[in-house]
Amino acid sequence: MGEIATTDPFRPLAPAEIALAALPIRGEREERLVMPVPADMRPTKATFARFAPRGTTFTEANVFRNERGDPMFYSVRYDGPEGKEIRPFCLVERDGCAEWIPKAPPAPRIIYNLDKLTDHPAAPVLVCEGELTANAAAKLFTDYVTTTTSGGAGAAGKSDLSVFAGRDVTIWRDNDEPGELYETEFCRRVLAAGAKTVRAVAIPDGFPISWDLADEPPAGVTLDDLRRMLEEAAPIGEVTAGAAEGGPIPLFPPMPKADPFPVEALGPLLARAVRAIAAKVQVPDAIAAQSVLSTTALATQAHADVLLPYGQARPLSCFFVTIAGSGERKSTADNEALWPLAKRERVLREQHIDEIKEWRLSYAAWAAEKRKIEANGKLDLAGRRSSLSALGDEPEKPLEPFITSGDITFEGFARVWPTAHASLGIFTAEGGTFTGGHGLSDEARLRTAAALSELWDGKPIKRIRAKDGVSILPGRRLSLHVMVQHEVAAQFLSDPLLRDQGLLSRILVVAPDSIAGSRFYREPTMEDEKAIRAYGARILTLLEQPEPLAVGSRNELQPRALIIGPAASELWRAFHDSIEAQVGPDGALRPIRDFAAKIAEHAARIAGVLTIVDNGAATTIEVDAMERAVALADFYVSEAVRLAQASRTDPRLIRAQALLDWIGDRRADTLAFRDMVQLGPSALRTKAAMEESVAILIAHGWLEEASPRPRRLRFMGGR
Repeated sequence: MGEIATTDPFRPLAPAEIALAALPIRGEREERLVMPVPADMRPTKATFARFAPRGTTFTEANVFRNERGDPMFYSVRYDGPEGKEIRPFCLVERDGCAEWIPKAPPAPRIIYNLDKLTDHPAAPVLVCEGELTANAAAKLFTDYVTTTTSGGAGAAGKSDLSVFAGRDVTIWRDNDEPGELYETEFCRRVLAAGAKTVRAVAIPDGFPISWDLADEPPAGVTLDDLRRMLEEAAPIGEVTAGAAEGGPIPLFPPMPKADPFPVEALGPLLARAVRAIAAKVQVPDAIAAQSVLSTTALATQAHADVLLPYGQARPLSCFFVTIAGSGERKSTADNEALWPLAKRERVLREQHIDEIKEWRLSYAAWAAEKRKIEANGKLDLAGRRSSLSALGDEPEKPLEPFITSGDITFEGFARVWPTAHASLGIFTAEGGTFTGGHGLSDEARLRTAAALSELWDGKPIKRIRAKDGVSILPGRRLSLHVMVQHEVAAQFLSDPLLRDQGLLSRILVVAPDSIAGSRFYREPTMEDEKAIRAYGARILTLLEQPEPLAVGSRNELQPRALIIGPAASELWRAFHDSIEAQVGPDGALRPIRDFAAKIAEHAARIAGVLTIVDNGAATTIEVDAMERAVALADFYVSEAVRLAQASRTDPRLIRAQALLDWIGDRRADTLAFRDMVQLGPSALRTKAAMEESVAILIAHGWLEEASPRPRRLRFMGGR
């Protein structure tokens, strides 16, 4: 029973239990999960017994621990005449008070015995269905680390399987149809997660239905027979072919493993910073690289444009999107990369305090004098005009002290940019505030996308309003980095309007594999800190360097042109042509043709960014910078292809998968459509949305119509 106390249930209550008993009835209050569980808040048998469903009794509880062995949550079993029921339990804090309640932890969930997997990194792994079976298997096969996923046979996709990367994994399913489904789904997912080998035990004909390793072996079957079955487990390729025959079709093909980000192509300064941030924060290299490269693009974009071989100048501005799940430390990595921007903005704010005070005095004096001239009845028209001319224009308000923002509307940018710095950035680790904000709402999406695309192209902002008249703002530069979770990214990156308009082809996307489960604590090193400081110092130098401005303007840029040298130009042309050869009707890049059409320009921009960060006074892009930029562009092409092939940018399939996971957690053979709408995933709680996802699951063989009125659907499982 893990951490559950075995003391007398009639003993006096401890102070902590008295405090829990005094809690008010749960309402709609803000809550957070308490993980790991503090030592003084471990549950007892009585904690779980009081939540027993009608007609059942508490049987056992098993604790899920993190890699250090700390309890995180529990899986609790109840048994009754109608069978078993498994419920997850979490410690939840509401309004400063903590209590144990039946609640599933958020996905991705840790797997059972994660601490034992961590302690035995070379041991083979045996995956079973359920904690009870995993515990029994551990006694039978002591050379293996036994484990299971949280949530039952239908929830394999909700666990973090990245911990199996590089390991030898075998699955021993229950002998029933849900077990076949679990085996198929788990094998597919663990293979995609990078397991070294994946095998499945073949259960002989004649074994009892629903038999598992927690049961007594069938008559005539010995422990040696079971061990031989484990040793002879078939490789994954042999299993999935048979298991999938006539069964449901997976919604997603296996996600190919992400290519390593070509960190060294960033050059010594940026590469060391990326390695340092990735090591310090413990994030994939790609997350750290996106943060560093986007920050560098913002710092360099004011100083130069790149002159393409066909004679057109393009900004060094770059747009980036990073896809990663909750808990992947996106914000922490971004903070490490963005600190020079934060420091620069702090200085600007401090300067702005004095500047705005001085401006208010000057403006008040100017306005008073203007009113005095206008009210002077002794002046004729010529005299008044002469006096106003001598007074001059009103004092200019100091530029606003910011260079980054997390949310935009086109109207807001057009309104503020006359008094803002010419080089700005949109940076947010909470991508929902960007993709779900007013700027990308249904009514504003097209004009916001068009404005962003024109800024990327280096065109002036043009705004025409009846009240405000016409405003034209040339010489502005904008870089962008948005970090989003997978579902939000799918909705954004599959938006046909954004694709047709062209915004999506201007964005460089990464979706690195999670490294959760391998992020064991390490002390930051002095070498890492030095690398991050050196990078930040260079970015600060570029931010503080006077910007090339148009004569008489304080925020209209006139960047110099970076010429692509002869050898670099030859390399760029070869890259351009190699991409073009692959975008035809039968080409490998046909699915991402819109993005591929702009990747050569992306490469030229990146080459300019790398050139300026190395030498702020450079006038030519040499072949070394172009070689590194092409390597980076190749990586972004491979990421775009990988995401397109795995259909991970289709929000319809992502919503259908969420429904499939929810159905699996219910463990019911049939479901009422009304209940699905009322209780299903929040994104599907309308009839139209649920109908769409149900139709997809029916088409893939996961559901079938059981009855028309009242409408019920049958979960087909592995049949």
